[in-house]
Amino acid sequence: PPSALPGSSTMSEQPAWLESGGDNPFTDESVTTTAEAPAPPANTQPYEAPSWAQTAGEDAAKQAATQAAQDPAVQRAVIGAAGGIAQDQANQAMEAQKKKFSEMPKPWFIMRILNWLILVPLAYVAWAKAFESGGDEPMNTYVVAFYIFTFTILICCFEVMSGISFIAENLAKLFGFMYTVTGRLVFLVMTGLLVISFENDGAYIVTGCVMGVALYNVAVMLYYPEWTKQTYTEHAAHFNDDNIVNNHV
Repeated sequence: PPSALPGSSTMSEQPAWLESGGDNPFTDESVTTTAEAPAPPANTQPYEAPSWAQTAGEDAAKQAATQAAQDPAVQRAVIGAAGGIAQDQANQAMEAQKKKFSEMPKPWFIMRILNWLILVPLAYVAWAKAFESGGDEPMNTYVVAFYIFTFTILICCFEVMSGISFIAENLAKLFGFMYTVTGRLVFLVMTGLLVISFENDGAYIVTGCVMGVALYNVAVMLYYPEWTKQTYTEHAAHFNDDNIVNNHV
């Protein structure tokens, strides 16, 4: 191989800065990190669609709702759902009544039966005195018969139709005395006195029955005060009333 020229190094020799481990002269020491592009400013304002787009969206929604409401299939589905809800509520009410009757004490149940049974003789004696006399009775007889009919209807609503929320609400609101021992006793005794004023055999018999039922009501209501309060509480639950009966004497 040709000899090297004096004062020159061979091609295999490395630069002095590389052999000595010196710094790379081609490196810019001022550049230490990679430059990054500045982030765009954050948009703090929420996007708001143009008014014409909002109006168009509302119109489309209204139109879709109208079309859905007019669709027979949708109407059948809504009616079916409403009927299902009503049926469920009726079933729940029936189950609640069954549970109530199953838990009801026997004397309390007998009391309700007796209250139902006196409705017929009360209504009959008033009707017979007022309308089977040929119209020869004085006016006070018709007034007394009217009161007896009214009291009969009240007892009927209280014992027979109190499961209907509308009737139960008005009973608890207007005739709260029927849920107390004293009020029940005074009511039934006054009804018996009205009947006995007719002064005939039928009136005397019915009056005796009413007085007996009144005493039985008092005895049962005093023996089962929790059921006396529960009856009013259930009826009063249909409206906002804080006047819950606590004293049943």
